[in-house]
Amino acid sequence: MNRAGISSIMMPESSAKLMFVAGENSGDQHAARLIEELQRLEPRIECFGYGGESMEKAGMRLDENLAQKLPIIGFTQAFRNLGELKKLLVRAVKLLDHEKPDAVVLVDYPGFNLRVAAAAKARNIPVIYYISPQIWAWHRERLNTIAACVTRMLVILPFEEDIYRKAGVPVTYVGHPLLDQAGSGLKPRKVIIEELEIGPDKTIIGLLPGSREPEIVRHLPVMLEAARLILARWPAAEFVLPRASTISRKLIWKYLPQFPDVKVRVAEKDHQAVRAAMDFAICKSGTSTLELALLGVPMIVIYKVSLPTYLLGRMLVRIKWLGLVNIVANESVAPELIQSDATPGKISKSVLKYLRNPAAMSAMKEKLGRIRAMMGLPGASRRAAREIMGILHPPA
Repeated sequence: MNRAGISSIMMPESSAKLMFVAGENSGDQHAARLIEELQRLEPRIECFGYGGESMEKAGMRLDENLAQKLPIIGFTQAFRNLGELKKLLVRAVKLLDHEKPDAVVLVDYPGFNLRVAAAAKARNIPVIYYISPQIWAWHRERLNTIAACVTRMLVILPFEEDIYRKAGVPVTYVGHPLLDQAGSGLKPRKVIIEELEIGPDKTIIGLLPGSREPEIVRHLPVMLEAARLILARWPAAEFVLPRASTISRKLIWKYLPQFPDVKVRVAEKDHQAVRAAMDFAICKSGTSTLELALLGVPMIVIYKVSLPTYLLGRMLVRIKWLGLVNIVANESVAPELIQSDATPGKISKSVLKYLRNPAAMSAMKEKLGRIRAMMGLPGASRRAAREIMGILHPPA
């Protein structure tokens, strides 16, 4: 009590301070779910740093919107944005010095984040890396930096754990965060098709060109031309495009009017339910392919990048497939049409092959089901949060 006889109310101090760095749309979303789980475990935890809109909504102080403002695809874009990336790195290091976090949580985005990891290590700040760089595909030499700077790797793919353990890096497999949302609490297909004004006898084909502007520029016109060819041979086809929050409506509508004979429903919400309602999908390579796999949606995978990035990738990439769905399965589950093969003619031919062959469609669905089974149980974000809290508050 104070002299006036009124209790003084003291705001509780934070129990721990975490600095996050996440780039790109998927990293923003995965980190947001992790922050929510951390807050459930410790409501007074303080989170700040680089990320995106989803992380800010989850309760993080957003010092820089890296996810929506500076998504980087390949060598060419990284080179063009080198000056801006250097400025952001300098600011990140200043945040480390000013805020003195109890730990740094890095989410994917390795070209930038491994430099942040080195800066944190030099300041004796624990480094937790959530969602591994794809060292199994390229840049294997990054293992050396990870081994030197990272306190704990929290990996989301089953085969990654063994890679880090053999390299002497402390590692925990927490499962994939997509499992936390795949198929759970979604609107039924009947509701989705009514909202999109699609007839029940139609074949719903998803167009997933990407969540970054250069991906839309390279993929969407090709997909729309392929859709025109498909529609000419499969009149029951209806096309749906879930618009990522990182992509403006203006950019999408720059291309849609160029194909007036192809009606595309642009879904602004309930993206998971919309994907689950698809009968087939034309999907750019990346996390989206695994998301579709977990929902049991058959697909073909396409990807186009700048010529310098493609040529560099051919020299450096060490794996057979580009689509995550095929990498996880360690076999060709979904056909891949990459770079010069990603033409409207080849895309439409591949899609029609499956639409006309129920046995082939069923066989792909069976393989997708096996991928779902091998990915384990939901709860990745919760398990990752518990691992982080164990590092912040180790048992006595």
